[in-house]
Amino acid sequence: MITPDFATHYYMAEHGPFRSLSDLPLGADDPVFQHLLTRHQHDGSYRRRYGRDYIAKRRVIEAQLRDLFIARGGKPRRNNPFYMVLGSSPWFGGLNDGHQSLQIALSQLDPATTSLTFPDSFIALTREDKPYFKQIFLLDEVAGLTGQFGVPSEPVPASYERYWESDFEFYVEIQLWDEPHGLITGA
Repeated sequence: MITPDFATHYYMAEHGPFRSLSDLPLGADDPVFQHLLTRHQHDGSYRRRYGRDYIAKRRVIEAQLRDLFIARGGKPRRNNPFYMVLGSSPWFGGLNDGHQSLQIALSQLDPATTSLTFPDSFIALTREDKPYFKQIFLLDEVAGLTGQFGVPSEPVPASYERYWESDFEFYVEIQLWDEPHGLITGA
């Protein structure tokens, strides 16, 4: 198995890259989040779903991620990370028709401000039935992680109907705990 040497950051064109719902000043009451809650009802190309308690849950997960990262020697410069996937993810890329993407070489990421979970951090930190759950990994562990467990790569499904009820092991998630200075070119 070949381990990807890059990360992909997916984003919606109208919001631009490296934005975080956790940064919304009004949290779940923010108009941006309120629009996302119901966007799928009037925009068939938008397949992402959020529960009303998503931001509160996300902030709890991000606090756990941050604590685990610090315990492993990480030096986060933000309270919450920006998200990417290891390599690319046809599944994530197809989640919304308007997705844009940036590819960033892993060598451009600072190991002191970059962590990984296998798979998505929501799943990794809320379940216990796999050896890679309940922990974060560091950049220098990528090859060992993918050598042992592989690189999940789900194709674009015929339907994203109720995707949140699946095992959701579609990608390795990368968390960037710093501003993306120097990582955005041509965005």
